[in-house]
Amino acid sequence: MKLARLSRLMSVLSLLGMVLLPAVVIWIFLAPERTQFLMLRLSHVGDGLTAAVPLGTRLEALAIELVPTGLASWALWSLSQVFACYARGKVFSAEPLRHFNNLAVALFLSVVVDIGLQVPITALLSWHLGPHHRHASLSFGSDDVSRLFIAGAVLVIARVMDEARRMADENAGFV
Repeated sequence: MKLARLSRLMSVLSLLGMVLLPAVVIWIFLAPERTQFLMLRLSHVGDGLTAAVPLGTRLEALAIELVPTGLASWALWSLSQVFACYARGKVFSAEPLRHFNNLAVALFLSVVVDIGLQVPITALLSWHLGPHHRHASLSFGSDDVSRLFIAGAVLVIARVMDEARRMADENAGFV
């Protein structure tokens, strides 16, 4: 498959993911009983998100969860823009490199924010249980490590590509 066609496909799929991700997260919080059998669960929320949690509380937790989800959507948007640039033949220009850098930053921030916001989300989801049954949790697992390393790798690759572009521009100036 040609680079342009494959890049267009990946751009569309990234945009689709950007739209579907927040929709699925919202669905999980609004209808946890319907999403359990589909295994559409947020790993850091665990078993605390159930229909027994009052809707108002689930909406508050959802508002918090939409912060890392928004960052992940920004990452998908940036990725779609990288592929759109590639589809137009802009491979080593400044525009796709800027989007690639945004992708790395968004990925990194989404992981860090996702980890940090576990405490208020889990506290909210257990609040209705009353005193001595409430809890807040914080977890850090291999998925988080993998996501951080991927974000770091994307950031380094973006910087290397930017340096290569800068050197190519500099070399083109020597005539």
